Amino acid sequence: MITSPRLLSASSPLVLASMLLSAPAAAQITDSDSDYPDEEIVVTAERPRGAVVTELAPVVELSEADIASYGASSVQDLLEAISSQTSSSRGRGSGRPIVLINGQRTSGFREIRDLPPEAIRTVQVFPEELALQYGYRPDQRVINFILKDNYTGVSTSVEYGVPTRGAQGRSEVETTVTRIGRNSRVNINLEWQNNTAITESERDIIQGAAGDLVNLGEFRTLVAPSDNVELNANYSRNFDNGMSLSLNGGYIYDKSDGLLGLPNGTLEVAGDPLFRYFTQYGPLHRVQESNTAQAGLTLNGTLADWRWSLTSDYTREQVDTDTGRSGDTSVLQAAIDAGTVDPLAVDFGTLLGAPVTDTARVVDQTITNLATLSGSLLDLPSGTVTTTIRAGYDREDLNSRETRSGISTLTDLSRDELSTGINIDIPLADENIDVTEAIGKLSINGNLGYADLSDFGGLVEFGFGLNWEPFDGLVFSASAIGEEAAPSIAQLGNPVIITPDVTVFDFTNGETVLAAITTGGNLALPAETRRDIKLAVNYRPEWLDGMTFLGEYFRNNSTNVASSFPLLTPEIEAAFPDRVTRDANGRLIAIDRRPVNYANVSSERIRYGIDFSKRFGEQRGGGRGGPGAASRRSAPEAPAGQPEGEKPPQDGTPESGATEGGTAARSGPPSGGRGAGGRPRGGRWQLSAYHTIRLEDRIQIRPGIDELDLLNGSAIGSTGGSPRHEFEINGGWFNNGIGFRVDGKHQVATRVNGGLTGSDLRFSDLTTLNLRMFINLDDRGSLTEKIPFLKGSRIALRMDNVFDDIQTVRDGNGLIPLSYQRGFVDPVGRYVEIDFRKRF
Repeated sequence: MITSPRLLSASSPLVLASMLLSAPAAAQITDSDSDYPDEEIVVTAERPRGAVVTELAPVVELSEADIASYGASSVQDLLEAISSQTSSSRGRGSGRPIVLINGQRTSGFREIRDLPPEAIRTVQVFPEELALQYGYRPDQRVINFILKDNYTGVSTSVEYGVPTRGAQGRSEVETTVTRIGRNSRVNINLEWQNNTAITESERDIIQGAAGDLVNLGEFRTLVAPSDNVELNANYSRNFDNGMSLSLNGGYIYDKSDGLLGLPNGTLEVAGDPLFRYFTQYGPLHRVQESNTAQAGLTLNGTLADWRWSLTSDYTREQVDTDTGRSGDTSVLQAAIDAGTVDPLAVDFGTLLGAPVTDTARVVDQTITNLATLSGSLLDLPSGTVTTTIRAGYDREDLNSRETRSGISTLTDLSRDELSTGINIDIPLADENIDVTEAIGKLSINGNLGYADLSDFGGLVEFGFGLNWEPFDGLVFSASAIGEEAAPSIAQLGNPVIITPDVTVFDFTNGETVLAAITTGGNLALPAETRRDIKLAVNYRPEWLDGMTFLGEYFRNNSTNVASSFPLLTPEIEAAFPDRVTRDANGRLIAIDRRPVNYANVSSERIRYGIDFSKRFGEQRGGGRGGPGAASRRSAPEAPAGQPEGEKPPQDGTPESGATEGGTAARSGPPSGGRGAGGRPRGGRWQLSAYHTIRLEDRIQIRPGIDELDLLNGSAIGSTGGSPRHEFEINGGWFNNGIGFRVDGKHQVATRVNGGLTGSDLRFSDLTTLNLRMFINLDDRGSLTEKIPFLKGSRIALRMDNVFDDIQTVRDGNGLIPLSYQRGFVDPVGRYVEIDFRKRF
């Protein structure tokens, strides 16, 4: 007898297990044998603990076997490998995704960044719309990490890499300690990194006549030497009352010391100007040192049938910058006029003023607090209406001091922000099965928010969306968002720093010059208003297991956009004449690159692609579709943002192959199908490819000035205009402990118009291909038995920019401007690195 769906419950694991075990026999029962011959049989099951409750289909879903195939050392490495599928193309966000752990909010990326991939069971990547459910803006994708139970591990990795053109070495040592229990999690990571310098002489940069006399390239760095130390610690605990607590703390130290060239000056000799460099004091330096302290707290719990969450994060960053510049030459000039000194001498003693140092210090402190309450608002025939209510308080203080020529300038800015918002999701066709069978699943959502900023007043945000799943595997979504946003405190109040002798191409005169560059903040920036539209389709055909198709359309329109200063073309100079300084002969000598404001920025683009993966070899257990693949039609709903199950989620999930309710998940084979070290056994290959087409990319600087068309000759960056077409490819093969990963990007050529009197530049297309190969020694025969130290080890070889392809820039005569020499465009080029990692 087959049970009616009226009697079958997802909370009855014994009934479900018996049905699964008897599936072959049940397949032979005809309708005449059933007590309910006219009823549809719907087998339901709960999602695994830690899965996100949402009707939105994940863009990417990685099982334990999938994660192992990337050969990553940490979550950060894993996210870099799938960055093309996790970054967002909408809004003004940074593109970095929001991270969840077991379906719960975290205080930030630091909580998950250093976890070893071996501790993760499943990774789910969701579209931007899910961010609203967790109290964030819908311009970042959401990644949910479902962790394993009872994982303990200590790992150490050592890396060393060099460009194939030589000159630089990169060293890194990292140690991670991780312990995950059913109710607790501890993760501590310590990392040290060192990069040596690349000088202009090591990349054969052509200097001017005066520079050749002193071998100037030895005193100018393309890549400054640096040291970096990072400490990150996390602790999480689940309590019997349903609450969970996560604490995070970190410290980052970074120091770099770049060379800016030699002191210089223009002397007058017999009525003629003489520009020269002075060697007696050695090179000018730019030393930057930063100290960053961070702390975070997350509380999650239940209130009746509602889930609440509180996150708090504090960051203090102090950056000290010392910039050397040429000293005074007035005393030397007087001696030359008197005829008492040779203007071509090497050492002028005290006649030449020593270099002076400008200093700048900025201390930026931020505290961010956000509380959310999520749950079921009411029940409709079509399903449950869910909502998320949020409230937050943020504060930022920026204090800066700059000292130039003995004169100090102080800046003290602060911002308090109170915010609130609500998100609501309404199913129109879901549990009302008759309607669902006719049109599929359909839901709408909306959000409204308000923020009051102490320095900008009230700002409003709103949005609405629709999700339609006409049949299993095909999902359409549409959303529109609007927002008012203030420029950052840093854009407003960063200290003013002047860097001398920066190589710049002057479009107006068609020449390369050394100019003084001013950077810092701009207090005159207004608030931005933006409107975005996104349409998307996600298709997973049942007839082609492992295939996913994603198509997205974006339209962005923003006014009063704060931006860094663009590439100095003639049209930019005409729009910002007060930002450019030229001498009496029209030669470019200085640019003020502090942020500017654009009246309007609009863009339109399409992005589509596929992700295809298959497994081969020994694979037992698991199923298609991953966590949450069981029918959502009749699975019991939990409050928005809350994982399924009667109890709140724990820091971990059952062992691979088992889920809540007894269903099998696509997280890898059970213990019988596992290789050495508990890793999934068997092979896998994966390929993803995406194509972006820019339909429009325009900027209006201010009314009355011609628009900048970035697709047709205008540019705001030093790499040219916006490429109309971009292609991304990512793939890999993994079997028996050996893996290969490849990712590549290609963008078409662009051009920059120099105007009626200027010089046009043409930027070639660019193809970048990166390759990574690794081997898990535990899976390679008896090697670890012969050499016990190698047990738990992995060796990886990485090669970035395999073809050493560097964008070529040529002027109207087919020549390469000095400022676009190969070493300036990409001083590193092809890069090779070896990595040894051992788990204890």
